Amino acid sequence: MKLGPTGRRTYETRSAAAGRAASQPQARQRRRAQRTQRFAQQWSGMQSAISSRVRLPRLAWDGWRFHPDLPGFSGFRFAKLLSLALLVGVITLFVWFSDNDSFFVYQENVEFTGTTFVSAEELYTLCDVEAWSILWLQPELIRAQVLAHPYVADARVSVHWPARVQVAVTQVTPVAVWATEGAEFWLLADGQALPVRPGGAMPDLRIVDPQREARTPGSVERIGAGLLNTALRLQREFDLNEFRFNASIGLNFGLPETQTWVYWGDGTEFEAKQLALSAASDEIQANPNEARTLSLIAPNRPYFR
Repeated sequence: MKLGPTGRRTYETRSAAAGRAASQPQARQRRRAQRTQRFAQQWSGMQSAISSRVRLPRLAWDGWRFHPDLPGFSGFRFAKLLSLALLVGVITLFVWFSDNDSFFVYQENVEFTGTTFVSAEELYTLCDVEAWSILWLQPELIRAQVLAHPYVADARVSVHWPARVQVAVTQVTPVAVWATEGAEFWLLADGQALPVRPGGAMPDLRIVDPQREARTPGSVERIGAGLLNTALRLQREFDLNEFRFNASIGLNFGLPETQTWVYWGDGTEFEAKQLALSAASDEIQANPNEARTLSLIAPNRPYFR
């Protein structure tokens, strides 16, 4: 705290304290307005259901006498008084829950676990739980909203009293990197491509495709699942971590411990191409240092060049 020559707080400290004091009522007013808006949204859905089930009493005015026609009313009895008291109690509790800030969810009440390259702010926005009462939250709906994030593979949502939400996130697991001229993408098992994010583990397999010629048509960045699966099988077969791709020759790579470059083609006829490569292995091993190309694009007609 800054003190002046007389030992009193200076103008700066008084201004900061006044700002904090003023911000608290403003925050309370903002949250109250949010709660009112959420209640109006919930009430609009409940109103039609209530009106279809409740029959209002009919009021009759006969001269100077007032005759309320209450449906099913046959006088005050103990059971009815007890029911009325319970109804008043339920309404009182409902009003209390609807106005007490302790039962409404805000960002500080939501906990996310399992995230490394997905931020809590992104997920909180998707959850859409701001200023909602704990009574109205649906874990299944929150989970569906979180799963809309492209980097989220699964999620478990739990709601706890008085106003706490826990979201356990399972992030996507990329199986390869698609290296293009403009950017690098993670490739998921189905071929979907997502921009690489800091904090995530980089897969060993790389498909180098500067012009993005492996991209399949559509609004979503992806490559063919068959092409990706072929690269994964070749990685296991030859212990290779990098393949190249272009539209004319498909996947291509250098054969380990030789000077032979293989044109593999697309992701079809894997077994036939594997047999053709095995048949050519004797000639390759006889002259491993000879620079040449083996085309397996048409596995029934392989040739060296």
